[in-house]
Amino acid sequence: MDEAALRQLLDDVVAGATDPDEAVARLRRLPFADLGYARVDHHRALRGGVAEAVYGPGKTPEQCAGVVAELLASPGGPVVLTRADDAQRDAALAVAPGGVLTATGRTSLVC
Repeated sequence: MDEAALRQLLDDVVAGATDPDEAVARLRRLPFADLGYARVDHHRALRGGVAEAVYGPGKTPEQCAGVVAELLASPGGPVVLTRADDAQRDAALAVAPGGVLTATGRTSLVC
């Protein structure tokens, strides 16, 4: 979640468009989610202005897809998967079919 998404959530609560309990559930995901194999930092965009990137080496394709899915579950912009091999990329793109692969650095932009 980035600053704009947080402000929108708060505005939605004030306007009655979002139930306070729903807002609490969304905020509970901050600052991180522990997936057992990775700690996903949902608070990074608020602290530094840029969302967390997913580093592929050392992760299974399923783990890459899991981290990407977790990041995409919260508003905050695109997800970047770096140094991913073909299997990792394919698994991540399966949870976000609109993603784009760049050849440089084996980086995928998963939106």
